[in-house]
Parts: sequence; structure tokens; C-alpha cells
Amino acid sequence: MKIEQLQLRQPQDLNVKKDIKEYEKAAKEFEAFFAYYLLKTMRESVPKSGLLNPGVGGDMYASMMDEKVAESIAGNGGLGLSQLLIKQMTKSQTEK
Repeated sequence: MKIEQLQLRQPQDLNVKKDIKEYEKAAKEFEAFFAYYLLKTMRESVPKSGLLNPGVGGDMYASMMDEKVAESIAGNGGLGLSQLLIKQMTKSQTEK
């Protein structure tokens, strides 16, 4: 949905159910990104030893694994961040 379309629509014309589904998708994606960033930051905080040097390929694998784990966390209810965002957005949507 483009910003221009939101400005042209009147509040009574909003399709609340469609907007809520868009909010849910955006909230899940945001939670997945947030979880990925947490995992990435935690992985960077662990000191690397010279014993097992995975190289560039290992770093790429770890990054892809963190991304999939984050998507799984967000898809299964995860941190609860997406539910809070959806609740807040639907609250503001129904007040209009």
C-alpha cells in the first residue's frame, strides 16, 4: 500500500480486516528482523579462537542460519513483539 493511497482514502472507507492482515505481516517481518539482529549481535560477542577457523563460507552459513532461526522464532509466536505491535496498531485503527 502506498502512502499516497492512504492520504486519499477517508477513514470510513478503510477496509479494517485487510489493513489488519497487512499489519500482521509487517509485525511478523519486523519481529523476525529484530530476532535476527539479536542473534547476529550475540554471535559477534563470542570471541573467535584460531582452532576452528570457518572462513568466509562459515560466516555466511552462520548468517543464513541466524536468519532462518529468526524467521522460525517470529513464525511461532517468538518474542511476543509482533502481538504487541498488532494490538497497538489495531487499537489505533478501531479508534478512527
